[in-house]
Amino acid sequence: MSDLNNFFIKNKTAIVLTALAGASAIGAYYYYTQQQQHQSPSQDKSSGEGATAAPTTSSKKKNKNKKKKSTSPETSTTATGNETTKDTDGETASRPKYPVDEQGLPALTEDIINGLSEQEKEDWAMQLKEDGNNEFKSKKYQKAIDFYTAALKLKQDPIYYSNRSACYAALDDHYNVIKDTTEAIKLKPDYTKCVLRRATSYEQVEQYENAMFDLTALTIYGGFSNKSIEQVLERVLRKHSIKIVESKPKKLNLPSAATIGSFFNAFAEEVNPEGINQESEGGDKFLYDALVKIKQNTQDGYEEADSLINQAIASYEQEQDKEGPYSIAMEYLAAFQFLKNDPAGAATSIEKAIELKPRPRSYIFRALINADKSSYQEANEDFNRAKEMDPDCADIYYHLGQLYYLTGDLTQAETNFNKAKELNPDNVYAYIQLACITYKNGLSEQANERFTEAKLKFPTSPEVPNYYGEILSDKGDIQAAIKQFEIAARLQEKLDRFSVGALPLINQATLISRESLERIDEAEELLIKACELDPRSELARISLAQIKLQKDQVDDAIVLFEESSDLARSFEEKVQATSFAEATKMQKRIKNDPILTAKIAELMRQSGQF
Repeated sequence: MSDLNNFFIKNKTAIVLTALAGASAIGAYYYYTQQQQHQSPSQDKSSGEGATAAPTTSSKKKNKNKKKKSTSPETSTTATGNETTKDTDGETASRPKYPVDEQGLPALTEDIINGLSEQEKEDWAMQLKEDGNNEFKSKKYQKAIDFYTAALKLKQDPIYYSNRSACYAALDDHYNVIKDTTEAIKLKPDYTKCVLRRATSYEQVEQYENAMFDLTALTIYGGFSNKSIEQVLERVLRKHSIKIVESKPKKLNLPSAATIGSFFNAFAEEVNPEGINQESEGGDKFLYDALVKIKQNTQDGYEEADSLINQAIASYEQEQDKEGPYSIAMEYLAAFQFLKNDPAGAATSIEKAIELKPRPRSYIFRALINADKSSYQEANEDFNRAKEMDPDCADIYYHLGQLYYLTGDLTQAETNFNKAKELNPDNVYAYIQLACITYKNGLSEQANERFTEAKLKFPTSPEVPNYYGEILSDKGDIQAAIKQFEIAARLQEKLDRFSVGALPLINQATLISRESLERIDEAEELLIKACELDPRSELARISLAQIKLQKDQVDDAIVLFEESSDLARSFEEKVQATSFAEATKMQKRIKNDPILTAKIAELMRQSGQF
């Protein structure tokens, strides 16, 4: 991937931060990174008040004894709130008087206001603001509101709106905070104190998109140098994305055929479990046909197998003395539920299978379900139960090796993968995992030898060159990696089953776009082909969306990100893809704001990018 694309993946908020008008996204990324490298966080000062937008730790220390909290009213040295004040020559001047009611609150009528000169309006408004400040300091927020409201009748000043919004914030009246800060920002668009206060209230009332807009504006006004605001923006973006994902009805769809295939192909192939065959009838026939479809390793085949398994179970529920095949059908039902990210359903189904007639694979399936929810002790107990039933079952050692690999115990992982390879020499994944462990242990040459061994053993397997390409890419040998991905893609194309599916095309496109921006069209073509080859691949879509962003095809990128979210298996993957989509929508919104785009253009000129 290009540096910018890689930055998008590492920090989703960068999609917002690099919104531009009349400049390339790459230029914004350059400016952003230069700021991070060469500048310390700067204060975003509001004119005449010295306020900062979300100060960094260092600026907080400097201002600790000088500034009020961001929610406190702005102060002015013009009036003091006393009966009299000194003018510039040291002479005593009369304090402006305004009418009050019996409670001491301002009582301004339209007639009174119309009878005032402009200077009197200015003086009265200033005094009302100062009196409101005093009420605020005494935590009499409603009385303070009355004074600021009276001041606003005399003068539409952004500070008066800001001060009143601070009162509403103290009262947790967030909708009125939003109203007043909005009025202040209309009068002074770069009023960062109000932008921050409004963003906070937007977040409180779960108007996350608006909060994101304001927070992005703060990053722009701050020259992309305020890390604390970026962290808040990241948090709000995540909240917004979670809300969207949770609002959608949960669909239990099967993932990509490549994902399903990598699951089932890691097990030894089942031929005729419990003696079922093509001539079987009833539930046995449905189960047999389902296993045949699984062996085909195609998207349609897996969809049909899922349906056939359910038909088998429905049939077994009507039959007698079918504990063995019925149990196997429940195992496969659990597997399909697991792949659809239905852990509760999978757990129920596998318990039923074990209750009917357990076999090693029953416990392996349950171990995988437990491992997926990080219940590693329970997973190990299930692997031990499987070993007690059949200590020579290769599937046990392969998946136990996977568990150790994922938890970082490479020594135990290697021991178990070697055992799996010994017991089932036809499991290509055992060879690949052993090569990867060797590489992780820093033995690069030995890893190459292990991949060569796998190539000789499985000459038509796309898996071997694909994962070898990933190792080469990690080593920085980009051209050699691209060659391996090309080989893997050609091998996949010749197969009548899915195997690794679109993964080699995705990997190849990633490296090509990283190698040179001039090859971005080539990368795009590969990813379009990947999406066509595997319509269920969320990775293909999210990768293509990032290419679309680089080409400034924002609407296409949004659609692809949203499709990726719908296709993603896990909740976190859905949130991740949704956050990309929502951040990209925010990029469009920023670009349509003339004030912010002008500010970005100014920053770009300062950095020498225009």
